[in-house]
Amino acid sequence: VVPKLARKHGLTVLQGIWVAGDPLLTRREIDAGVKAAQENPDVVKAVIVGNEVLLRGELSAIDLSALIKEVKGKVPAGVEVTYADVWEFWERNRDLANSVDFVTVHILPFWEDLPVAAADSVAHLNDIREHVGEIFAGKEILIGETGWPSQGRMREGALPSPSNQANVIQELLALAKAKGYRLNVIEAFDQPWKRVLEGTVGGHWGFLDAYTRDFKFSWGEAVSDHPESKLQAM
Repeated sequence: VVPKLARKHGLTVLQGIWVAGDPLLTRREIDAGVKAAQENPDVVKAVIVGNEVLLRGELSAIDLSALIKEVKGKVPAGVEVTYADVWEFWERNRDLANSVDFVTVHILPFWEDLPVAAADSVAHLNDIREHVGEIFAGKEILIGETGWPSQGRMREGALPSPSNQANVIQELLALAKAKGYRLNVIEAFDQPWKRVLEGTVGGHWGFLDAYTRDFKFSWGEAVSDHPESKLQAM
């Protein structure tokens, strides 16, 4: 249903194919993703074969490369093919770049092994983006995931809060505009189901609240970390 909805609203799609250790699940995903690209080349501009598969340890880089090349041979001309993973695993598997049309990296300062504070997160992202650009010189780079959570458990100096989310996202977009970076800010809506996998913070990365569908902040306006403080005090 994704390409159909995208066309209706004038959007284009990076079509994901979920690659996992289960070969039957992976095969169903590949067949469906290729079909979507073949039937909707006006909407599906690229196909992402696998998301953080190497991070999860579900496939080797060699097997993953074979799947990527298979998909490249089946999608229409003009539809690019990539793979998405955190920047460290791209750094460890540099030859994988030879199999993709562009490199999709995830740079999430909050989730780094050494968590980065919100105030330093955009500078950190810029450093990593430049580092990745040097490693894969000549390849286009897409920052496939970046952002900041509005609620959840603090990781060392990395604090999820409404004000930190608003500041980080606006600084990210300013950096992207200044440097010409391609990036996806995650995410449109909160996804409560992620709390099972990532703890409380996993459900609070959206621009819009999961239940009210209201925007959490307005561009350039003040943001309160305690909007109900008066009621709570009473």
